[in-house]
Amino acid sequence: YTGELVQRAHLETMLEASNWAPTHGKTEPWRFVVLEKDGIGRFFSVCSNAMKDQFGEESEKFKAYQAKQEKSKKDKSKSTYIVAICMKRKTLPDKLMPEWEEVAATSCAVQNMHLMATSLGVASYWSSGGPLDHPLVLDMLKLNEDGDRCLGLFYVGICTPGKTEGYRKGARRGAYADKVTWFSA
Repeated sequence: YTGELVQRAHLETMLEASNWAPTHGKTEPWRFVVLEKDGIGRFFSVCSNAMKDQFGEESEKFKAYQAKQEKSKKDKSKSTYIVAICMKRKTLPDKLMPEWEEVAATSCAVQNMHLMATSLGVASYWSSGGPLDHPLVLDMLKLNEDGDRCLGLFYVGICTPGKTEGYRKGARRGAYADKVTWFSA
């Protein structure tokens, strides 16, 4: 990312696109927490405290996490927004859909955001890992009900010109036909 700011209106358009994801039972389980400016640093401070709580300050896991965070600090600072991808498990009191369907619906919402970002010339990617299921993190994200989850972080920024095209040219995908089976009567 270049560090150039993404217009807030672009992020709002991306979030509006997310709202049109398919959702079984019309539960709309996706929730997003937009981190920006000092909120990004505050969030990762809570994540660090969560890792320390979970593994201990002297543990190898905590030290490896700290080293990774330090290494990626510069990249995070170039993101205009980091969006926590959240899933509310019980959005409608009278409907409890299978969890996998709610995760799938939330993933579709993120895909819609990603497609809209691309159409707006905004770079974005979904990252996972870290203590996203720790009570300290869930509390900060206001995911307080049983089953609520943070599924990852969606980084939003402006890419160096030509970088996206270079990535796509270098990306390898197998043929779609290798992943499809046709049945006919």
